[in-house]
Amino acid sequence: MVRSRTPFPKEGEFVNGRVKLIEQQYVYLDLLEYGGLPSEENARGMIHISEISSRWIKNIRRFVRVGQIVVVRVLRVDPSKGHIDCSLRRVNSAQRAKKKKEFKYKIKFDNLLQILTELDGVNLNLDEAYEKIGWPVLDQYYDFQEAVEALKENGEDLMKDLPDVPESTKNAFLKIVNENVEISTVNIIGKIKLMNTDGDGIDKIKSTLLEVKNVIENPKETRKLNLSYTGAPFYRLEIISKDYLDAENILSDAIEILEEAAKNTNTSFEFFRD
Repeated sequence: MVRSRTPFPKEGEFVNGRVKLIEQQYVYLDLLEYGGLPSEENARGMIHISEISSRWIKNIRRFVRVGQIVVVRVLRVDPSKGHIDCSLRRVNSAQRAKKKKEFKYKIKFDNLLQILTELDGVNLNLDEAYEKIGWPVLDQYYDFQEAVEALKENGEDLMKDLPDVPESTKNAFLKIVNENVEISTVNIIGKIKLMNTDGDGIDKIKSTLLEVKNVIENPKETRKLNLSYTGAPFYRLEIISKDYLDAENILSDAIEILEEAAKNTNTSFEFFRD
């Protein structure tokens, strides 16, 4: 079970549940992200047949099966009794996909901390690892994906804000992150053609390319712009980003700079996308 700060979810929240029991009118779930009552291993959710589907249901088992992991929306929570009413039909495909992705990163985050607690010389159990490292890191980010990726990209800076963690433990955790986290990226590649026959044409072209390289402030491995010379008058442009839309926006900014510079310096400019 991945850790959560509270034993129960909030109303309106999307959660992952494993189908535990199917009856004629109800489906019972283990909510994998929450501990529930002290007597429970997981919080227990329940879906009434009316919340399975918007269509008429003759047999619930045609919609869910025991052991299946489903994304549900929390309708009502009674913490005193441990009762959690959920809905399957009030989750659309986009919400389902987003929650499944988030859960994957939750598991990844939990695994990173678990590995840390198993190292020789690290005197932390998993609860302590969350209190000293996990929750403080998560407090700075919107979700688990952002937190995991930030640890990979800016882990040293994040560790500086954890005064109660020994340096040896911080270094061990960063090593675990670097060995176990890969951030997927997209890239856009194209070819720039720049020609200027003025006496100082080469200097003007170099100045233009320098402006393009500065489109991204504080570049890093997962968000950067690379320029390389391939042979007069061509230059290779590569944009790397975690997000395709972001990469397109960077390309748009780069082309805008090139067009403006070409106009101001009597330079011939063309861009060819691979």
